[in-house]
Amino acid sequence: MTRKNLAWIVVWGTILIGGLTACAGTASEAGGLPTLVPTMTALPPIVPTDVPLADPIALPPVNWDDLDRFRAAMRPAFAGDIDAFAHRNRYYIEARLVFEDEVAILRGAQRVRYTNRSADTLNEIVFRLYPNLPALAGRMVVYQTEVNGAPVEAVLAERDTALIVPLDTPLTPGASVEITMQFSVAAERGMYASYGAFGYQRQVFSGPEWYPVLSVYEEGRGWWMERATPSGDAVYSETGLYEVYFTVPDDFVLIMSGTEVETFPAGDGMTTHHIVSGPMRDLLVVASPIFGKTTSYVDDIAINVYYWPGDEVAAEQVLRIASDAVRIFNEQFGPYPFAELDVAETFNFTGIEYPGVIIIADRIWEPGDEFMEIATAHEVGHQWFYSVIGNNQVDHPWLDESLTSFTEYVYLRALYGEKRFKDTTQSDRDWYNYYKSTGAPDLPLNLPVSAYDDSNYSVIVYVKGPIFYLELEKLLGRERFMDALQLYYQRHRYEVVSSADVLRAFEDATGEDLDAFFYQWVGEFEGLDPAVIAEEQARTTVTQTQGAP
Repeated sequence: MTRKNLAWIVVWGTILIGGLTACAGTASEAGGLPTLVPTMTALPPIVPTDVPLADPIALPPVNWDDLDRFRAAMRPAFAGDIDAFAHRNRYYIEARLVFEDEVAILRGAQRVRYTNRSADTLNEIVFRLYPNLPALAGRMVVYQTEVNGAPVEAVLAERDTALIVPLDTPLTPGASVEITMQFSVAAERGMYASYGAFGYQRQVFSGPEWYPVLSVYEEGRGWWMERATPSGDAVYSETGLYEVYFTVPDDFVLIMSGTEVETFPAGDGMTTHHIVSGPMRDLLVVASPIFGKTTSYVDDIAINVYYWPGDEVAAEQVLRIASDAVRIFNEQFGPYPFAELDVAETFNFTGIEYPGVIIIADRIWEPGDEFMEIATAHEVGHQWFYSVIGNNQVDHPWLDESLTSFTEYVYLRALYGEKRFKDTTQSDRDWYNYYKSTGAPDLPLNLPVSAYDDSNYSVIVYVKGPIFYLELEKLLGRERFMDALQLYYQRHRYEVVSSADVLRAFEDATGEDLDAFFYQWVGEFEGLDPAVIAEEQARTTVTQTQGAP
């Protein structure tokens, strides 16, 4: 998600009005007034819609050993990456999107094969129902669940955002289980909550995490079931393989994470799209009859840009920006492994990332808009740091957002040269220094989203975060820094990382002891040298004592 460019607005808002209610917007509208911010708490529908339960979808059996079909979603050089997912999360989904009485209704069914990769024996499996988060304002219902073909009574938790599926037979380490679900999702026309990620507006349906998503089991902690604050990203999931048969009206363009391998008529004016993914941690779907499309290639990667009528000129600029960003990040961080990257114009508030797809707001989809360029480059950067390398975005947002904000610097330096790079980084330093000079809290980076408020989340995570990487690059030298970043990307592809993984990669690549440096910027985290923590805390205590009157 792109929020960094509003940090200066956030600082001024803190001074002028004593705090902000939200911090996701860009330039001022006509008349010099700030842009209206999105509703941070979802508004209820005017007329609550009950979606009638459909007849269950009879899913075919799935051959979980067949991996070949997924290679179509990969660049040829990375087709072998699929083999590592023979015993990882797998999804087979059939779904149909229809529009009834001003409501977009998605009815679907899925088979999920989950393999216990932990050292613990599990008595339950947990799925997240993300559309039920107040920030998304959708409605997801799971109305039938089976485990290995036998019906079970699943239990809703965390205000219907988590679904606990009990296991009659405990799942031992290395064992697998197949879970089948029938579900529906509804989005009322015109709904707009949080950052506009989920909804149905202007003949466009946008559905992030439109299916029940496997949660993450953490040894020693259990299943992750936290309800995310609407201030940041909500999703925490592991990488898996997806095969989807998604049916929409004949005249609709379908955009989804992964690669379309075929289409065929489904009757009644509907078409089914068969899509497979590479190793991805979740899926976005966007569907509409109004999209145009333009495409270019970076090596063997197809860059597809989908745009609204009349926005062709900006679409060509977005295509150039996205292509430049992919080319630069391939060279600087390591290769993008998937066969395509899609960019879609939607009604979201700025820009949001999903594996293999990014969405950019129509309100900034304007020729020559500087924020459109930065937002596009930023969301492309997330394909490396969120999509390929994953993290808990709710509890450790700095791991993807701060590093992705640093990718903006990399993009500007490579494309425009040192002057543009230095001007931008100096501007960010000025923002951060001014923020501190106001007496606002200079919080560490390694905090959950809930530990920040709207007046400091953007400044700390999106401005202080990339400055941390800038200072680390200065300390190590650019060449050694980039070597370490490449090691980090190569070492943790398709995995979920912690703060310690970042530290270890930079220390291993450079031979430097960086614990004290990380502690000063990032704060305390598991894996940091306890002696360094004690030393730095003692130093801080002495400094505070000496400075006391």
